Amino acid sequence: MTPDGVVRALRIGALAYVATWLASLVCLALALVLALVEDVSDDLSWWWLLTGPGQLVAMAFRSPAEISVPGSGEGMAATSSFSATGPVLVILAVAVVTVLLLSRRDETASPNRSTTGAVTLAVTAAATFVLIALAVALVVPVTLAEDGDSAEVGAAGFELVAFGLIGVSIAALVGRRRWTTWSMAASVPLAVRAAWRGLLAHLAVFSVLTVIATIVWVIVQGGASTLLVLPVVLGNLLVYAVTLGHLGALSYGNAGSFVGQSSGTSDTVWLFSSGADKVLWLLLLFAVVGTLASAVVLRRADAGPRTSSHWVWTAVVYAVAGGVLMFLGLASSDFGSGYGTGTASFGPEPWFFAVFAAWGLLAELGARSVGPALAGLVPAAWLDRAVRGVDQVPVAGVTPTPAPVAATSAVGAAPSPTSAPMDARSKRILAVVGGLVVAGVLAVVGVSVAGSMFFGPDKPVEKYFAALGDGRASDALELVRLDSPADERLLLTDEVLGDSDARIEDVRIGDVQRSGSVATVTVEYTIDGAQQSQDVTLTKSGSRFVVFDDWKIVDPDLGAIEVRAPGAAGVEVNGRAIDVDGLDDRVRLSAFPGTYEITPGSGSKYLSFESEKVSVGTDEESADFEVTPTDELLAEVASQADQFVAACIARTEADPAGCPNRTYGYRLQDVRWTLDAKPTYDLRSDYDGGWRFSTKTPGRASVTAKQKSYIDDEKPRDFTDQDTIDLSGDVTIDGDTVTVDIKNFF
Repeated sequence: MTPDGVVRALRIGALAYVATWLASLVCLALALVLALVEDVSDDLSWWWLLTGPGQLVAMAFRSPAEISVPGSGEGMAATSSFSATGPVLVILAVAVVTVLLLSRRDETASPNRSTTGAVTLAVTAAATFVLIALAVALVVPVTLAEDGDSAEVGAAGFELVAFGLIGVSIAALVGRRRWTTWSMAASVPLAVRAAWRGLLAHLAVFSVLTVIATIVWVIVQGGASTLLVLPVVLGNLLVYAVTLGHLGALSYGNAGSFVGQSSGTSDTVWLFSSGADKVLWLLLLFAVVGTLASAVVLRRADAGPRTSSHWVWTAVVYAVAGGVLMFLGLASSDFGSGYGTGTASFGPEPWFFAVFAAWGLLAELGARSVGPALAGLVPAAWLDRAVRGVDQVPVAGVTPTPAPVAATSAVGAAPSPTSAPMDARSKRILAVVGGLVVAGVLAVVGVSVAGSMFFGPDKPVEKYFAALGDGRASDALELVRLDSPADERLLLTDEVLGDSDARIEDVRIGDVQRSGSVATVTVEYTIDGAQQSQDVTLTKSGSRFVVFDDWKIVDPDLGAIEVRAPGAAGVEVNGRAIDVDGLDDRVRLSAFPGTYEITPGSGSKYLSFESEKVSVGTDEESADFEVTPTDELLAEVASQADQFVAACIARTEADPAGCPNRTYGYRLQDVRWTLDAKPTYDLRSDYDGGWRFSTKTPGRASVTAKQKSYIDDEKPRDFTDQDTIDLSGDVTIDGDTVTVDIKNFF
């Protein structure tokens, strides 16, 4: 090792970091572009393109991103903190591969014969990478700002140093020293090396099939813009796909609580969970194909007799790989504040390594059974590349047997027994099996695509809102199952909806979420110039053509109008008479999205109600009406009251019984009443469906009489007096008949 070699190692670490930082920049830019396209948030900042990549590099080595928010305002004195650990595996892969390639290039240009020197150079490159990553993560944090408050997000943690040094050092060392050159490699059984190559073939085939299927599925689902972030999430996506496809499980655990509760919640999802989409079953098929590919490579890499050690080592290699995948796919978060603390995690279940080991045993079984036959279907060049170098390290205690010269090929390599040509019958059988596998894949994809395009839960929702937009309430009702009573559906008719001044328009189907036999579709639309959004719930009601689901809307999230009109005999909605009872209290009527002009009917020419227009989306609107007396009613009440007063004025008593006019003179004769001024009247509701009238302006009456003296011979004297006319009572209206019941007078 020379000083020049150390300088080159320093340069490798720096260049590897620059390449990783640029990869992080691309990932972050793609994510921001998608957020802008989908209009996810208005709080995005392009400054994150400068500050974010450094934090993503640190997070790639499981260093948690931490944010601390100081409390503000009354009751918020405590500081809240949040941290999240979730490496972007694509960035980690770029870092490892870049270091490996640069180290290999440097070793090729300037070979280092000393193992100690190679290790020192590898650690030097790793330390350079980690120190730069740590410095950038510390100096350039991501700043989040909102409403004048700001907080910084940083991921410069101990994990970056520990995992960064270990991971980058190993990558650099592997780049400088191929494993075939290490003396310890001689002690590694051939079965282990063959199992390793079989595992790589397994994961490669599975990954290629999964990526292709993902791209097709995203495009079919109408989310082509989502492909922008596929390179960003590809590594994590493949880890989770491997877990589900090989019958593992993904778990979400929440220990503690973010609001101080002691209980936690958890959930586990696997391929056959009730909420899993059927398209995920393709992952199981891909796992089987990957296992068959592994079987072929296992057989080609070690063509000798299969022993019990092959079972053991293949299972062990697969188990180790399962543990690594489990570690890479684990994400977690922690929260703490004055209100409590909590943690959450997501990733493969811890027992996935055992499940993956079982798939290794299946691959070994395939190597013993169908491996030789399947090898004939794979180009020999592919197989040779897949197993290249496996037999370059002599196995301890075993002396290689030279191949006969006559069997040597043109390039000097003995052909493997597994590459012998198959007989015609075997080819036909394998062709049939291959055709069935291809047909099965095409059938599953075709059914999934057709089901999504023509029989998905969004299709009846589209028809439903199209019918509402056209005013076809009866067609919309055929697509839903309502549990509301019939007396609440009086507005759900073609006539009422069709006469609406403003119906829904600009309908946009949003997210579709499925959970077993239930689906929820988010819909956005415009009504009367206002944006509305609602969730429509559907359930499977059967099947079409056996393989396609038939969906029925069970909760269209209808709005409602509550109408209260005391004294009303009926109601008109959008000019249509609605026969409804209970208007004196309150009536609840379900309503499709639209505008409704409501006019209660009084059933009499003496009463009237004002109209009210209500726009209904998914909320519950109220319409309270007060009946208004017409001028005819006031005139009729005044007429009957005047008749009553006139009858009282015609009386000849000083204090006529049951009348508002009276005088307190005594021993009066020849009493005559005169109405000097008529009273005026006012009406008000008794809030129980009836009416009361009272005197607004009192009337005046005068009385003349002869008052007898207590002395017999003395002549009667003239007597005069005045009184006010003030009365009130109840008014009953029955159709066009008005009855005035005078009860009080003063």
